[in-house]
Amino acid sequence: MEKATTYSFIDLGLWQTTIADVKHAILPPSDDRPNPVVTDSMVVVSIFSPGAVYALERKTGKLLWRTEIVGYGGPSVYCGYGRMFAKSSHTLYALNPNSGEILWTFCPYGPSGETMYSSPTMHGQNIFIGDRRGILHCLDIRTGKTRWQRRTNKAKNHDVNSTPLISEGRVIVGTNANRAVAYDARTGEVEWTRKLDGPSAFGPLRFQKLAAIFTDSIYLLNPKTGKITHKFSWKGDGITRATTTKREIVGTLRGTFPPSSDTQLVGVNKARIQYSILHQCWVGFVRYARATNLIYMSHLNGISAFRPNNGCLIWDIRLADDRPEGVGLVDVREKVIYALTGNGHIFALRHPEA
Repeated sequence: MEKATTYSFIDLGLWQTTIADVKHAILPPSDDRPNPVVTDSMVVVSIFSPGAVYALERKTGKLLWRTEIVGYGGPSVYCGYGRMFAKSSHTLYALNPNSGEILWTFCPYGPSGETMYSSPTMHGQNIFIGDRRGILHCLDIRTGKTRWQRRTNKAKNHDVNSTPLISEGRVIVGTNANRAVAYDARTGEVEWTRKLDGPSAFGPLRFQKLAAIFTDSIYLLNPKTGKITHKFSWKGDGITRATTTKREIVGTLRGTFPPSSDTQLVGVNKARIQYSILHQCWVGFVRYARATNLIYMSHLNGISAFRPNNGCLIWDIRLADDRPEGVGLVDVREKVIYALTGNGHIFALRHPEA
């Protein structure tokens, strides 16, 4: 067993920027996208309350622009096709990445209440997002105009809170109505429907050539047919968050109530559960970085790194003991870790050696 090394944010700090007047910066993720997200020149963060998007200079942390989001901000900013997409609990925003200018908005039910928990996904010239009335929307990425929309179900608990997944020309969503549904991404025609053992709000995620669907269980589905190739369940427990590597799905289990200071990290492949290891940390979110081949767990007291094939802890980076503010899912670029804390501190940290 490797001995884990412990560092502090101060030990590894390259720069730190503090955003003023933040009530709470982090919304728990519904997928494994990072917050902040790093581009070639910028570090971009979504702030939950009060809702806003901030862009910082990547090398120095200097503020470049700020755009206010009406309502609560979403869990991350999504980049592509010359746009940045941010969201609130009722509106999707397309932003100019150079200035933060709002290019268009999509607000299907008006700027009040909480009607849209889903995060967006791009494919070609389209962007897809669900809402809490059970509708999946396909929008023109350039204008925000609706190309098609489909009601995924007619159940009482009909929310589409998941992040759409594109696979094999299909857009796949999980729903709170215990269903996963796939549509032709171009036409919106239904391809298949799969009954699940509970609501599905996290994911779906791509795993090799399969679609990983999450309830308390993990379903591996053929994206062309919806056929279940494998299902993993934990008696009296269930998956809360997860991420995928080339060979594994690594996730965290819900655990006991009231919550303890331990988080159960589990890993599965296409055929079996590989490991289940208890780690001492509160409220862990996980994300895989291909560049380092490591799993990063963000939690209330800092960041921990694990080997994806066996779940072994390599190192911890700890916040100050009197600041258990929590950390969002990190981004990693060129041996630097970029992290956002719950109190609105944005860090660039030197990456420890593995």
